[in-house]
Amino acid sequence: LQDLARRIKALDELDPMTPTAAWQAWRLEQTRLVRKDVTATLARYSDRSRDSIRQLLLDAGLETLAADDEIYRAAGLSPSPVQDSEPLNNLLNAGYQQTLGTWRNLTATTASTVTGAFESRLDRAWLQVSSGAFDYNTAIKSAVDDLADRMPGVTYPSGHTDTLEVAVRRAVLTGTNQTAARLQLARAGELGCEFVEVTAHEGARPEHALWQGKVYHIGGAVERDGIRYEDFETATGYGTGTGLCGWNCRHNFYPFFPGISVPNYTAARLEELNAREVDYGGKQYTRYEIRQMQRALERQVRKAKRRFLAEEAAGVD
Repeated sequence: LQDLARRIKALDELDPMTPTAAWQAWRLEQTRLVRKDVTATLARYSDRSRDSIRQLLLDAGLETLAADDEIYRAAGLSPSPVQDSEPLNNLLNAGYQQTLGTWRNLTATTASTVTGAFESRLDRAWLQVSSGAFDYNTAIKSAVDDLADRMPGVTYPSGHTDTLEVAVRRAVLTGTNQTAARLQLARAGELGCEFVEVTAHEGARPEHALWQGKVYHIGGAVERDGIRYEDFETATGYGTGTGLCGWNCRHNFYPFFPGISVPNYTAARLEELNAREVDYGGKQYTRYEIRQMQRALERQVRKAKRRFLAEEAAGVD
């Protein structure tokens, strides 16, 4: 963004009466340099990002299984070391490849989208100046502000759009969470554990609040000792983007042994987590509603930061 803003700033060094051919040649050269710079920037970070993604998945997987294995040992079972399990290591590697593939897809079109955005703003600014409608400073400020506010990012099939850094963050976090969950289920199958307890937290999105903090059975609903346990996947939506361990989900799950394990959450505690207990502006809100308001403010802050960076690079107030 700063690089594009500096190049747009160079407009004020051109004579508004520059012949069209000379203007087109300058525009083409700037666009070529932008594509080169974007490609170089991505290359500079790509190896480091690949290593970071691999380390994230490895650390998360080992930490998650270590917590689960404590529960298994307390139940009298003997989980094997992770490094000795080929199925678990295959799952780790598959999770890494999937997450890395998503990351590559998100960044693959960056050079094209950025250069396209640059060209359109450059053309508009030049037209405004050469037609006499605006002076250089006004046209440049308008162009860099529009670029800062509407830099092309990632558009999902649902139509929702994210800036590139938000989309990459979501993809890596989701990939890490899903890989750890697959390792947990594989370990549960290895040790014959059929039940899991899902975690709960305040501020859960409403659809997740319906199933958080409860115990479920893997492989279909069952009744055990007079208690009905719903099917894990059906109840929580595990395996879908909107369900447990899906997009931006902060929930997890742990092994549970009926008759031995003690549930972490009572019905009363779950009600407390979803209660309207936060006073703000004379009204009461749930933690989820407050968090959504906070995120809206954070988006405004990020927008202001992008504008500041672009305007500073372009030398406008």
